[in-house]
Amino acid sequence: MVSGRRAGKGDGVRHLLRSARSPARRSPVVPSWVPRAAHDIGLAAWFGGAYMGAVALNGASREVDDPTQRARVANAGWFRWAAIVPVAVGSHLVGGVALTRRSGTARGAQAGVALARGALLVGALAATAESGRSGRTVSGAGDVPVATAVQPIDDTPDDVARAQRILRVVQWIIPAATGAMIVLDSWQQAHGGTRVAPERWLDAVLPG
Repeated sequence: MVSGRRAGKGDGVRHLLRSARSPARRSPVVPSWVPRAAHDIGLAAWFGGAYMGAVALNGASREVDDPTQRARVANAGWFRWAAIVPVAVGSHLVGGVALTRRSGTARGAQAGVALARGALLVGALAATAESGRSGRTVSGAGDVPVATAVQPIDDTPDDVARAQRILRVVQWIIPAATGAMIVLDSWQQAHGGTRVAPERWLDAVLPG
C-alpha cells in the first residue's frame, strides 16, 4: 500500500539517523559504562570549570591592585582552562551520542525532557563559543584598566567594555545550562534511563 503522504524535507535526515542506529552498522560492542562515564565526566568538567571561573577566577581579579593587570591575570587562568573545554565538551557529546544509540525511544514526559535537554545543550554550546570570542577580544586589547575580569570602568576601551558586559552574562549561562542538564539527566535516570533518539528531536523542528 502506498502512503498518500509526500516526503518532507526532514525525512532524509531521519532516514540517515535511523540507519546509523541499525544493528548492521553498529561498531563493536563497548561496555555500557564507557559512554556513560565519558558523558558524565565531560559534563561535570564543563559545569565545574565554568562555575569555578565565574565565582572564583573572575571574582578574584578585583584583588589585583593594578587595574591594568586584572584582566591579564584572569585571562591567564581562563586560557589554561580553554585547552580543556574542547575535551570536556567533546567527551560529553560523544558519550551522549553513544547513549542515545543504545537506548530505546521514549514518549510523553521523557520525550519532553529530552527536547528540553537538547535546547539547553545548544544554549550551553553557544554561550561557550561566545565566551571564547569575547574573551579573545578582552585579551587582545592588552593591559587595559578594568574593575574585574568581567566589569569595565570609565577608562576601559569601548570594545573591551562591550566584551566584558557579554562575558558578565554568559559566565552564568554556561553553568546554569550545564547544571540544568545534570538535573534532567538525574530525572531521566530515575525514570528508567531512556534517552530519546536524535530523530525524535527532528520531529519537533523539521517539517513532516
